[in-house]
Amino acid sequence: MKVSSLAVILLLIVAAVALAGCSVPSGDTRSSGMITPGAPTTTPVTVVAVPTIDARYANLTRLVDRAETFAKMNGKDAALLEFNNVNGTFIEGDLYLFAYGMDGTTLAWPYRPDLLGTNRAGAADSNGVNNVRRMIEVAGDGGGWVYYVTKNPADNNRDELKLSYVRPVDSTWFVGSGIYLSEVPALFTPAERDQLVERVKQAGQYAQANGAAKAVRDFNDRNGTFANGSRYIFAYAYNGTTLAMPFQPESIGTNRMNFTDTHGVKITAWEIAAAKSGGGFVYVDYYNPDTGKPGMKLCYVAPVDDTWLVGSGIYTDRQ
Repeated sequence: MKVSSLAVILLLIVAAVALAGCSVPSGDTRSSGMITPGAPTTTPVTVVAVPTIDARYANLTRLVDRAETFAKMNGKDAALLEFNNVNGTFIEGDLYLFAYGMDGTTLAWPYRPDLLGTNRAGAADSNGVNNVRRMIEVAGDGGGWVYYVTKNPADNNRDELKLSYVRPVDSTWFVGSGIYLSEVPALFTPAERDQLVERVKQAGQYAQANGAAKAVRDFNDRNGTFANGSRYIFAYAYNGTTLAMPFQPESIGTNRMNFTDTHGVKITAWEIAAAKSGGGFVYVDYYNPDTGKPGMKLCYVAPVDDTWLVGSGIYTDRQ
């Protein structure tokens, strides 16, 4: 698809939403002209969620920020020696530090010394989410939050959702730590994931066969086959502009590159990064049209071409 075709469909989307009188969330902005993919013409929506589950967040961010300062003041070698010390000053109850090189090399993990020196850039959790690669991306962007599923030693080594906070020390490595969100289910069967991937691939093929204008119009049609409740198809341009979001039409045409979910995870940026790498799985805590409430969602996204992506997801119910 040529760049001009996506520019035309973006302009049509913005005009259609404006004519429909859809409201725009506070802080959102819309384009008033032609959009060239790759160069945002709308101001990215910054919705910085302040995690509010409990004091675990404050303890976690304080530990990671203290580790970053310690590493900068004492040097990498001394810092890693202390971070890997199970009796050291960076073990606080269930919290401990990990550290990776920006290439994915494991530098610190006090309870898994067998992994030190190994490259985990391609590591994926039980749902296929490439968590280390995403941590590298987030650290390279100045730091932030990442979800993944891993075993919780405090809960009989059950697979549970974990939320980690990472900060770069410099351009070559970063530190992080995480907390388990045991109250948030995030386990999906292989069959569910396979069906999700197939649904997204079919949407991508439809877009390639029918063109962006028709595909985006059909993805946004709540009476059509692509808006099947929580199984709906969404779409973004790689500059962050929302192309398809059938159950939240007010978001169409807005730039959500900086949009964060309820735990502070930059979900749109993660989805775009995954699509640019050829496609992949992403976690989001997001509105479920079937329940009318937020829920943990495993999304799969795939590129349509080098300017935009399609995606869909499967939800778990909160306990």
